[in-house]
Amino acid sequence: MISEKEKIIYNSFLYTQRASQNKPFRPRQNFDKITGTEEASIKKLFLLLSKYNHINYNDYFIAPYKIYGKDNYFDLAFYNTTRALKCYTMYMKDKELSDPDNAETIKTAKECIKFIHKYCTQNNITLSQYKNTIEGTIPVSLQHLREHKINFYTLHSLNIETKLKQIDNQLLDFIVKDYYQISNTTRTKLAASRILKEKIKNGLKIIEDDLINRIESL
Repeated sequence: MISEKEKIIYNSFLYTQRASQNKPFRPRQNFDKITGTEEASIKKLFLLLSKYNHINYNDYFIAPYKIYGKDNYFDLAFYNTTRALKCYTMYMKDKELSDPDNAETIKTAKECIKFIHKYCTQNNITLSQYKNTIEGTIPVSLQHLREHKINFYTLHSLNIETKLKQIDNQLLDFIVKDYYQISNTTRTKLAASRILKEKIKNGLKIIEDDLINRIESL
């Protein structure tokens, strides 16, 4: 039997498959006639994505198409391979290094700011407190970077470079592969940005004011 979460995973896979072929998408509702091979792949994939629970399903399924091109086809079984995980890693790195002022990067930055706002609201903290919050032994912002909840452009805009420089270089590269390479490149790109830099700055100011007002009204 296919669980509800497994159905969500399958339909995320199906959406990407159809979109890559420019075909309309309709979520599968009935899983009674699913083949044994497909069911086994879905269940294996559920275990994989549960292990790496920070992975966004849409990013994971679109990654090989972004790396190898839309003319390819990737079945369910492919997504249970180390090759699929490598595609995801490569794709997410490419996203981090994308042009700061293109529409997709700006959209991603908005999602990052929304995530920070939601996290701070749920934990009843201000943006300033968020910058100083430690989870385990590392700043929570760095944990969120590793989980792709925020990106490097957003991290730079938090202005916590001094704190991050106090962390051992090897540990940073362990937490986020190629940390310094990506950090140096994105910092330079953000400095030259005409649009994203101001949008993130304004977005962070808006949520900081909102968070302060929420806390003061308690």
